[in-house]
Amino acid sequence: MKVLRTSLFLVVLLLLIGVAFVWFNRPAKVDLAGYAPADSLLYVELNSPSEIARAIQDGAVWKAAAPITHGNTSSESRLLTTAAQAGIGPIDAVLFARSQLALVVVGLNTAEENDTLRVRPEVALIAETHTSEYRTRPAVEAAVKRLASFAYGASNCSSRSADAEYIECSVGGGERKILAAIDDTLVVMGNTENAVRSCLEARRGTRPSIVTDPELVRVRSSLAGEKPLAFGYISAANSAKLFSWAAPLLMGRAPGDQQLEQLLAVSAGKILRGVAWTATSTDRGIEDRYLFSLEPDVVARLQPAFQAGERDENFWRLVPENFQSLTIYRSKEPATAWRSLDSAVSLKLDALPAVLFASILKSSLSVYGIGNPKEVLEMLTPPLLTFKPSPVVEGSVLVARVSDEARLKRSLVQDSFKSGNGQIVEGIQADLDPEAEFSAVFADGYVLLGKTENMLSCLAALRRSQAIQDSKLKQSTHDSSAPILTVANDELRLTNFISTLLLLQGRQLSGEEIARLHESLRDYTFSSTETRLSSAGIERKTRSAFGQFSTFTSLLRSDGSGVIGR
Repeated sequence: MKVLRTSLFLVVLLLLIGVAFVWFNRPAKVDLAGYAPADSLLYVELNSPSEIARAIQDGAVWKAAAPITHGNTSSESRLLTTAAQAGIGPIDAVLFARSQLALVVVGLNTAEENDTLRVRPEVALIAETHTSEYRTRPAVEAAVKRLASFAYGASNCSSRSADAEYIECSVGGGERKILAAIDDTLVVMGNTENAVRSCLEARRGTRPSIVTDPELVRVRSSLAGEKPLAFGYISAANSAKLFSWAAPLLMGRAPGDQQLEQLLAVSAGKILRGVAWTATSTDRGIEDRYLFSLEPDVVARLQPAFQAGERDENFWRLVPENFQSLTIYRSKEPATAWRSLDSAVSLKLDALPAVLFASILKSSLSVYGIGNPKEVLEMLTPPLLTFKPSPVVEGSVLVARVSDEARLKRSLVQDSFKSGNGQIVEGIQADLDPEAEFSAVFADGYVLLGKTENMLSCLAALRRSQAIQDSKLKQSTHDSSAPILTVANDELRLTNFISTLLLLQGRQLSGEEIARLHESLRDYTFSSTETRLSSAGIERKTRSAFGQFSTFTSLLRSDGSGVIGR
């Protein structure tokens, strides 16, 4: 009996010691904003990659794809994750479980290439590993080489010691490279030396960090109750700067006019107060929430644009089945909504900037052949919708119910189509002149407007009786009360996300497996985004299988728009 009591005591003691070891060896969280430069264009923090992985693994899409990917479920890995968080296990598992991650964009470089403007962001990935350097270094070296091979193929890699331990892989000594710095428990990996250096200096205190931004602190604190998986932030100044770079493209002008960009940046700064993003786990996948903070009086002027009108679901017969994305605008009075946008902008701006912003607003409808929005919108009633007809078509088509068909036709002839660059036809069976730039098709009390090349694709699908039939999709859009609702076909993004993760693990799906993957994901194709106006500004909530995490993963691909692969 005495031996038994002693044995039980030793077993209990060992268990207590093990629990205590695991508990006290769990990493203490740090504020990664202190590692990011204060002037970062974009800051994103992922404080627990293992929780993100668990949320994805718990989702219906991951489970549906498991027979093809042979992926583990979260229940199978929680015990291993707990051990890894205590520093027990293979180093890759330990780093994944213990690390905090942040992604920063420190700058944008632009260059013209064959009459095309290419944008190359300077990006850095910050990893606070909470793990000693001697354990971290071999894993980081292997990861950099594997990532370089994945992104570039053949590359040259070298190591050096300076103020930190550096590993660099590049293609023929060119600009395309991956550089990683190991400084104690910190790892910074980027596509330029400037990106890596900026983060190291912020962490060492020789450069201001973004943690000093009071708006970031305020917004992050206000969203803490949601227990987000991730948080992202763009400051007011950088929101305005990014807008000033994108706006000239909307106006049909090439970027690079510094005076124009400065004027737009200063003007946008009077309206925007920053952008915040969070990602949370839901029973439907990942919910991404975006908050575009605006000045209070601007919010007040925008109210009419977000007042929803009567419902009309008859437009579905004019939407092709294989559409790529679709946005429904339910503004009660489209013309009033347009005037409210114009009023909100002019409220804060002087005469010249107000004219420029009005031109940007107008250009958003000129791509559909609408030259005079104020007049044309008077003849349209809700809902208005825009959609991209198919994945292979670049542009989109506008559909709206018409209140005065004869007047609208006169307006188009006298304004938008007066130079002979447009055509007006009746019914979806009508033939279009492919030489005309724009087309207006009147059918069953609606009008379809857009560039002829986009309209040809749309009408061809509708003539084959391929209007959208998905009753589940129609019901979900009907049930939403959002004044602006967007649905998008995520099939390609879901497949790319899963195949990229497998490629990083050294496995490539066969053509047959990709076909089976498409079939298994058929019931999870669409994502939805609701846009509303709150007292703080414009809020957007997107529900999808993998959220923005799938976008971050796509940055690694060299065969698409990946940053590292550029």
